[in-house]
Amino acid sequence: MIKITCRKCNSPNIRKNGHTKSGRQKCHSRDCNFYSTLNLKKMELEEKSELIEKLYQERLSQKAISRITGISHPILSKILKKSCTSDR
Repeated sequence: MIKITCRKCNSPNIRKNGHTKSGRQKCHSRDCNFYSTLNLKKMELEEKSELIEKLYQERLSQKAISRITGISHPILSKILKKSCTSDR
């Protein structure tokens, strides 16, 4: 489940407000009255990257993690490389 919050005030009190011409979801924050679009793919990738890190710590192979999460092997390698360098 993706937790959707306002980009300006981080309030979860938002409502959907139609779509742009390119098909992205628009939203309106009821707390700060800020209008914006959602970047759901980025949110999904961040959520999956947490799952990938947990699976990698459990000593699963990269191919197994790729099959479980549905993320391609090159992208999986990039995510793991970023997480290993940020841990240091």
